Amino acid sequence: MLRALFLLLAAALAACGHASPKVAVATAPASTPVSVPPDLSPNQLRDRRAEPGVRAPAKPLVLDHARSVRCGKLAKGGEGDEADLLGGRLRVRAPAGAKVPPPLPDALASEEESRIVVDGARGEKLALAIVARETFQLDPDLYEPEADAPAKPGSLDQEAPKFLKATFPSANEGEPLEVTPVEIGPTKMRAYVARPPHPNAPPGHDTALALALLVAQDDGTLESVAFYVRGEAVRNATGSDLVGCTRLAERIASSLVPGPRKLERSPGLRHVADISSEEELAVTVPNDYVAVSSSSGARLYKLRPISLYAGSISVSLADGGRKVQHLPEGADATAAGKLLGRPIEWRGKTSPKGGFFFAEGPLDGLDSKEKGKTAEVLVKATRQAKTLDEMRGVAETLAVVKRPR
Repeated sequence: MLRALFLLLAAALAACGHASPKVAVATAPASTPVSVPPDLSPNQLRDRRAEPGVRAPAKPLVLDHARSVRCGKLAKGGEGDEADLLGGRLRVRAPAGAKVPPPLPDALASEEESRIVVDGARGEKLALAIVARETFQLDPDLYEPEADAPAKPGSLDQEAPKFLKATFPSANEGEPLEVTPVEIGPTKMRAYVARPPHPNAPPGHDTALALALLVAQDDGTLESVAFYVRGEAVRNATGSDLVGCTRLAERIASSLVPGPRKLERSPGLRHVADISSEEELAVTVPNDYVAVSSSSGARLYKLRPISLYAGSISVSLADGGRKVQHLPEGADATAAGKLLGRPIEWRGKTSPKGGFFFAEGPLDGLDSKEKGKTAEVLVKATRQAKTLDEMRGVAETLAVVKRPR
């Protein structure tokens, strides 16, 4: 019962994810010319990480080096095996007994968000969850936006505290998270740790944030990793009761290392969905687009420097009359375009800060041997109208192609 309640609350807090097949990056058949859409919001590679004054010296992640760290009985039993986070983007060594919980319906793919849960000893109503998320944003010390971007991010030292405080608000009014730059593990991976001075659950709840990190990998990508504790002991905790849980989270977090999986960011074809044993749906993308599989198709994200999150393209393959996606409310604009090579009318809402467009089209009549299926596309841009145009241009490359052999 505790685990079920814990998983439901973890889902509400962090839109929890589930395991799904890893995205296959399709390659175009040799006879098929690939025309890459224009990149209207290019990222500029400019490595400033070693420049004087850009990055403050790192401080220790683990504040208490005592061998005995108390968070109920969660620390007992020694260290467990190394486990993957985000489909192998990161690896962590959690306490013994840690498990990946069963997937929840309609949750995010494990490449976007993943969880590890550690239940307390028998008879103890306390549990720990590790929740990792891919931010689909870039280190501004390594990448900067185009000259006419709506904002120019500061250094990561400046942007990381804003991101962490906005993503993980403190439960204690008047006690904001304390954010510090740190280096983690033998790889000295740069990260920013956010500690609640007195970790407690919000009134009426029994889940508390013990620790949160924003991790910066050497390729410029950013991931967040948060540690939550849940149980009756958390609901009733006051003062420094849960500080031991923060210390335990620090020790676990100190084992984080980069994983073997890298994001595919190069221009070219991206797999969306299998149609048959011979065919698949695919789109063609410019630089820095990442595809992630979903239960019905794929989501594509444009990586941008932190604070300039661009939005996403969701492509779903529906059977017959069943709809997977729906036109969001507020659609008051149309735009002529194409989908699957046919003229269509996009419906949506636009503004100088972006907006959305939705379209759908059948696969019938194409070269595909599969009949009765419909492709549904929802494009959302969060910062710029030109990004909405760019993403719609990417969506319009949707095509049926032969599966690579």
